[in-house]
Amino acid sequence: MQTEEGTSRSRELIFIVIASIIAIQIHWSVLGIVVWYILLKRLEAQGILDQWDATRVLGIILMVRTNRGQKVLDAISKPRKAWRVFGEIGLWTCRFISAFVLIFFVLAFIGTIMNPTEIESASPSEIILIPGVSPTIPLVWGLIGLIIALVIHEYGHGILTRAHGMRVRSFGLLILGLIPIGAFAEPEGREILRAPRRERQRVFAAGPAINIYGGFIFFIAMALVANTLGPAINGVHAEGIIDQQPASEAGLQPWEVITHANGSEITDRDDFTSFLDSHQAGDNITLTVLTIADSQGERQQRDINLTLADQYQYQLDLGTDPQILAAYGIEEGDAFLGVMGLASNDAGANSLAGPLSSSASKDPIPLVVGLAVQPFSLIFNPIDNKGEIMHEQELQLLDSNTFLGLEGTMILLHLLFWITWMNVLLGFANLIPILPFDGGHLLRDRLHDYFAFFAKFSSNTHPISVRNAAHKVSSMSSLILMGMLILIIFIPMII
Repeated sequence: MQTEEGTSRSRELIFIVIASIIAIQIHWSVLGIVVWYILLKRLEAQGILDQWDATRVLGIILMVRTNRGQKVLDAISKPRKAWRVFGEIGLWTCRFISAFVLIFFVLAFIGTIMNPTEIESASPSEIILIPGVSPTIPLVWGLIGLIIALVIHEYGHGILTRAHGMRVRSFGLLILGLIPIGAFAEPEGREILRAPRRERQRVFAAGPAINIYGGFIFFIAMALVANTLGPAINGVHAEGIIDQQPASEAGLQPWEVITHANGSEITDRDDFTSFLDSHQAGDNITLTVLTIADSQGERQQRDINLTLADQYQYQLDLGTDPQILAAYGIEEGDAFLGVMGLASNDAGANSLAGPLSSSASKDPIPLVVGLAVQPFSLIFNPIDNKGEIMHEQELQLLDSNTFLGLEGTMILLHLLFWITWMNVLLGFANLIPILPFDGGHLLRDRLHDYFAFFAKFSSNTHPISVRNAAHKVSSMSSLILMGMLILIIFIPMII
C-alpha cells in the first residue's frame, strides 16, 4: 500500500515538473490544470466528491449537482402555455442563428484554407475563453458575467422542461480550476428521450434563446447608462495620424484633444468638421491641443500651426476613382488635415450605446437594424481593446454628472457590458451545430423531422431506421465541423 502511494506521489511530482516546463513555454494555466487534476483525483479517491454529490468528468472537470432552485423553477414555469409560445419563438430564433453560425463557420474555413498567411494566429491563452486566462476576458467582470449567463441559460432549459411536463433532476455547474466553465439542468433521461421531437427541440433551444433575449435586455440597460456619460473635455481627437500629411508634420499625436481652432472653441466633431469645411487646401490654421494624460492624469496645452492639404489630391494619389469622389461630394481644393478616426470625446460611450446613443439616427430602419446588430458587434470590443470595453484613451475622456459619479457609473457600465457580452457569446456558442452543444441536438432532431417526412413516401422504412439515420448524419456532421474548427484555429499557427 505504501509502495503504491509512493509511486502515485512520484508520478504526480513528475506531472508537475513537466507541466511547469510546458507552462513556461505556453501559459501558466497548464500547471494550474495539472495541479487541479491531482487535487480532483485525491478528492475522488477519498470519497469526498461523493459526499458533495459531485463527479469528475473528462479527467479535469468537476460536475457539481444540487437540488436547490426546484421550487423557484416550478413557480416560474407555471404559465405553461405562455412558456410554450416562448419556446416556439425561441426555437425559430435559434434555427435562424444556428444557420447563420454555420454559414459563418464555412466561410471562415474557406478563408483560412484559401489565405492562411493573411490570418493572424491566436495564442493558446486567446483561444481558451476563460476569465482571467484569456487576455480578452478580465477575471472579476468575466466571472460575474459568465455565472449570470450560465444561470439564465440553464434556467431557460429547466423552465421549458417543466412547461412541457417533464421533471428536472438537478441543476449543476461544470468547474475547471475553481472557475465555472459551464452549467446544466439535468432532466429525467427517459422523459426527455420519449418526449415529442418538437417539445424536445424547444427545450434545447430555450437556453441559448433566453441568453440572446437576455443579452438584448441587458444591452438596452447598458445603453441607458452609457448615455449618462459625457465628455470630460470638450473637443475632438483622432485615433490615427497619417504619415507625411499636415497633422503628422505639425506633431499632432493620436488621442490628443483638439480644443480650439484659430482661437474658436471646438465642442464636438460637428464643430470641427464645420471649421474644416469653411477652409480650403493651402490655408494656414492654428490648433490648440491637449496632450495625452500623464500618470497623474495631467494634460499639457500647446498650439500647433499647419497648412491644410488637398483631400481630393490625396484620394487620387491613393488610386481612388474620381467618380467615387464625386459621389461622396469630395471636390478639388477640399481641406484635409490628415487624420483617421476623427471623433468627439464621448465617442467611446456612443459606440457602446450604438443606435440608442443620443447622437444616433432616430429613423426607424437604421434604428431597428442597429438594435439587431449592436449586441453582437460588442463581442469584438474586448478583442480589439485588450480586454477593455473601449479604448483606454476613450475611457479617460469620459465623465458623469449622475448621483453615482464617474466611478459608480463605470462600475455599472462594466457590469452590464459583461453580462450582455457573456449572454450573447454563450447563446451563439451553444448554437454551433456540433454535438453536444444545443445546436447539435437541434440539428439532429431537425434532420429526424426531414427524414421522417420523406419516409412517409416509402412503405419499407422503419421509424428506428429513420432515427438511426438522423443520429449518424448529425454525428458525422459534428465530426466534420469539429475538424473544420480545429483547422481554423491551428492552420494559422503552423503556416
